[in-house]
Amino acid sequence: MNINGIMIAGTSSGSGKTTVSTGIMKALSDKGFNVQPFKVGPDYIDPGFHRIATGNRSYNLDSVMGSPEIVKEIYYHNSTGKDISVVEGVMGFYDGSGGLNFRGSSSEISRILHLPVILVVDISASGQSAAATVRGFMDLDRKPLIKGVIMNRAGSDFHCKMVRDAIEHYTGIKVLGCMKRDENIKINSRHLGLVTASEQDDDNNYYKRLEENISSSIDLDSIIKISKKYGSEWNKEGRIYNFRKKETTRIGIAYNQAFSFYYNENIEILEKYGAEPVYFDPATDKSLPDVDGLYIGGGYPELHARELSENKTLMWEIKNKIENGMPVFAECGGYMYLSDSINIDGREFPMVGSIPATVHMKGLSLGYRDATAASSGIILKNGGKIRGHEFHYSRIEFHGKEQPAYIFKNGTYEGYNYKGLTAGYLHVYFPSNQNAARRFVSKCRNYRKKS
Repeated sequence: MNINGIMIAGTSSGSGKTTVSTGIMKALSDKGFNVQPFKVGPDYIDPGFHRIATGNRSYNLDSVMGSPEIVKEIYYHNSTGKDISVVEGVMGFYDGSGGLNFRGSSSEISRILHLPVILVVDISASGQSAAATVRGFMDLDRKPLIKGVIMNRAGSDFHCKMVRDAIEHYTGIKVLGCMKRDENIKINSRHLGLVTASEQDDDNNYYKRLEENISSSIDLDSIIKISKKYGSEWNKEGRIYNFRKKETTRIGIAYNQAFSFYYNENIEILEKYGAEPVYFDPATDKSLPDVDGLYIGGGYPELHARELSENKTLMWEIKNKIENGMPVFAECGGYMYLSDSINIDGREFPMVGSIPATVHMKGLSLGYRDATAASSGIILKNGGKIRGHEFHYSRIEFHGKEQPAYIFKNGTYEGYNYKGLTAGYLHVYFPSNQNAARRFVSKCRNYRKKS
């Protein structure tokens, strides 16, 4: 089966590629296309916008945490049966994990998947010089896959025409659209990036405005034609989606505005090994659902610290379950939630209290991590390895015994192991080690039998 797709990439972070990508997804969906969204890199926020725009789950394509083969399997498996796939790039087109090889960049992903690229260029502070920008992106790689340009944040119709003429004349690349400055379709940001999709606009008016702007500004028919011209096929049997679901065990997954940072691939691999996800809200639910383990992901617990802290009944139950050995896996925001407290501007918000530490909101840490288990825990045996990513604007200070969960390549210890609990700032990527997901599900199943 032929897979039709495109990538929407940017010249830099902040060029507007999330707005343009989400808008194109929404406009194509409203035209009746079944659109499959993807996001390059370790991102949890943009996929939320994609899902609202298309009605389909958005998946991450990451060649650093994963591999080229994993990227291909995730892309082709989830694109099968869809009319068109739209991949949103990461940062600038050539920006990746560093060095001179573009690893993990939108450029590398486009090459792995042979995807045609539409480059979003912010022209708000330039005229004909935008042509030099596009020319530079063409010349940096001898065989670029850039097949079109969308100009963003233009000041007027004249501005659009002037820059369009320059780009097409000096580069030979067709300009597929020009979007004018419009604060009504801008996605707001905060310290960890964009606000989440659910916060952008509760009544869906945002997506309606965005679709109207895109449809009137961009040549969607040309984008469809480009996706078909460079379509490709995939017939291989992969490693991730060879489902072999066993006896079901119920795993509670914390999910609300405080905890929404999960890779869809992680959830699906847990399901593959027999997990039945059961979602609960740590801010409003007064008790846990009937589950055999917990997965508490990342998010913004600091923005909802008061509501979380006031739900003492649920926090007590979680702490009691941990003491009794329930398997609990927590990442970043979940790590913060399980600590003694979160300190925000000198004010302490009591949390679950299973980790003898206080979280302080300062100190940005981000980057890919190759992690080794510092001791046997709920997802890794001692010495087991997994890849992941850190992105947090906080630090944790222990005031009790530290029992690290991970050790990174640079020798840094991170996280916390205790009984059936493994927690840390690291957002792990289960496709890099599926045995970690299988081990977690197995531990939950054993806990249920013992209980």
